[in-house]
This record gives sequence, structure tokens and C-alpha cells, in this order.
Amino acid sequence: MTAKTIGKKHWAIAEGYIPAWSHGPEPEMTSHETACLLNAGDEDAHVKIRIYFSDREPAGPYRVTVPARRTLHVRFNDLQDPEPIPKGTDYASTIDADVPIVVQHTRLDSRQAKTALVTTVAFAGD
Repeated sequence: MTAKTIGKKHWAIAEGYIPAWSHGPEPEMTSHETACLLNAGDEDAHVKIRIYFSDREPAGPYRVTVPARRTLHVRFNDLQDPEPIPKGTDYASTIDADVPIVVQHTRLDSRQAKTALVTTVAFAGD
């Protein structure tokens, strides 16, 4: 089966922030940032995520693989290698893949009993 090629190889999420605390049961209601990665193609996507800060050098790359014709939701809270992403700190990210993918950014902010969920498609580069 041949999937239609959709997506881009280079993406950016200019806004990132992992709240330092949460309200509600874990892990479902843990405040988090997620990159939702869609690989609709016929080849596995090898992905590198880099994190940029206002006051220090970037972190990463964090490496994940999205199998062909699959989706992978990467919680930035769970990225540990080469270092955890600090909570309560503004950051931005770039996502580079060796085949075209689609990236959507989602944040769950559960610092209050009434939670907020924000989602948007990331910026696609060339």
C-alpha cells in the first residue's frame, strides 16, 4: 500500500512551556507539552527534536522514530536523553525528520481545577 506523501521535513514550535505543577490524577491530568507526529508515508521517520532557551544553549537532539503509517505523541515532559526539559521555563523547539511528517503541538495546563487544552499545527519549513 502506498500512502500519499504529506508533511514536511522541518518544523518549528515557537512557544513551549511545561507548567511546574498539576492538579488532578496522574498521568492523565499531568500538565504537559506534546508534539503529535504523523508519519503517513511508507518509510519510518527518524526525528530529531532540539529545544531552544532564552538564556542558555539549546538542548538535544532528542531522537524518536515514528514508524511508517503511524502516529507518535511525544510528551516533552518525558524526554530525558540527553537531559530533561526544565519545568516552569519558556522554550521553543525544532523538529527535523528524514522523511515528510506532520507535527501538531498540544499543551495541557492543569495548574487549576479547571484545565486548559491548547493545540495548533506547528510551523512547517522547507
